[in-house]
Amino acid sequence: MRDTLRIRMGWLHEWVGFIGGVILVVIFTGGSLALFDTELTRWMQPELSHYVAQPMSDEALNQVGTIAAELRDEGQNAFITLPTPRDPIIRIQHYDGHAFIGSAYRPQDAFPVATRQTGGGQLFFDLHHSLYYGPFWGNMLTEIAAIGLLVAVGSGIVIHFRSIFSDLLLFRPFASKNRAFMDAHILAGLLFLPFMVMMAYTGAVIHAPRLFPMFSTGHHGRPQAGAGSHGRARAEGLSHRTAERPAPEGPHPASTMPLSPDANEAETVTAPLAPMFHRAEDVFGSGSIGLVLFDHGKVSMTKADSASFALTRDHLEFSEKDGTLLKTVRAPDTLHRLGGILRGLHFIRWAPLPLRWLYFISGVIGSAMMSGGLVIFLMKHRPKKARTFGFRLAESLTIAVTTGLPLAALAYLWANRLLWADLPDRSHLEIRTFFVVWALALLHGVFRSFTNRARYGWNEQFFLFAAFSAALLPLDLLTRNTANFLTCLDVYKAVDLTVLGFGLIAFLIHRRLVTP
Repeated sequence: MRDTLRIRMGWLHEWVGFIGGVILVVIFTGGSLALFDTELTRWMQPELSHYVAQPMSDEALNQVGTIAAELRDEGQNAFITLPTPRDPIIRIQHYDGHAFIGSAYRPQDAFPVATRQTGGGQLFFDLHHSLYYGPFWGNMLTEIAAIGLLVAVGSGIVIHFRSIFSDLLLFRPFASKNRAFMDAHILAGLLFLPFMVMMAYTGAVIHAPRLFPMFSTGHHGRPQAGAGSHGRARAEGLSHRTAERPAPEGPHPASTMPLSPDANEAETVTAPLAPMFHRAEDVFGSGSIGLVLFDHGKVSMTKADSASFALTRDHLEFSEKDGTLLKTVRAPDTLHRLGGILRGLHFIRWAPLPLRWLYFISGVIGSAMMSGGLVIFLMKHRPKKARTFGFRLAESLTIAVTTGLPLAALAYLWANRLLWADLPDRSHLEIRTFFVVWALALLHGVFRSFTNRARYGWNEQFFLFAAFSAALLPLDLLTRNTANFLTCLDVYKAVDLTVLGFGLIAFLIHRRLVTP
């Protein structure tokens, strides 16, 4: 009976693991990079490399509020993100149909800071959150993938339950490739089992209210987005039209979240924002306000995602005309607070840098573990099905998500620095570069697989990634102000060195592949 159960669980683990794994590698890779979306956005705006953070003045906030009001009078659904340690400038942003873009201002005097428009780290968040496929179908796919991961984990535990402790101590990297891949897959799966279960469960809960409204907790799971960790431009309810756009769009607005006005309903701000800001900080705490939204004569000072462990949409509403406090909105009950805790655990906007690095490393290893599972699936079925169309398609998809996706992410960074800074529509061109390179990697995998040379496909893509990773650091030095390169460990150097590290790993894998 037990052996029959293990056999059935083995079949379930194998097929659910492969079908779901193709999607989960994309989700985990995007999620790992999205942990540093703010830092990636700053790297992709090299004009900020010489900027020194300064405290925000009341005059600057009032002046930026006036500018935002003028933009709303012109038809833009503008809102304000406030400075944070991760992104120490004020931004006025709006949704242009594809991404949240806008202008940047110094927090001490509201002086405009010239920065290039870029998709930034927002692309990777969208890739993780909805596979860049829109709020409904994209969320549906990620929800199914999260449930598939829980099924794969459960079946894997049943399969290896008898030897679970011995597997923790067993890793033979120099054994046969099949054995080495299996050992690494099992070891990573066991060591990072709590992390993967936690991320899969919280991810499934986050998307559940959108797909099953009867379980709604009043917040549909997307943290504030944009350029800073305090206030992110993807906050729910920026506008009805934003929530209905096909991609990359935020979730449907929560019932308690203010909405940005339509162009014909916008009103110029007549009350200064600074007194409202200080009143909100008195309620939520110093440094806790991250986003300023406008809606039909009201101004909402919204609590930042990084302000607390629970990710909620608490805010104060003021009259736009005279600054009178209208109401305070908090998570209404225990269910909503529990949902906020699960979202905080998943997105960790509140976390200090070491914990975000721990999440990042865990996510990368989880992605590698799933990639190894895909390779094990191919190894198992190659002897009997190597020449079938289905096997070659599976092999091509595996190449595309395991090596093609990192290659596309690297091309995205290269495009950011090679495209002219003032090029119209440049943020969309960056994103198109990402998807074009990813599609080319898929076609390359298809060509190599259908010509019985899949090994060359892996090898060539690993080599390309290693080469362009090594060249990213010189590219960065040539395309930004590098006066402080040797004196501080900033986000630019951190991105360069991290990419270089992954490039070294890719080169070592490349060397292993070319060894007979």
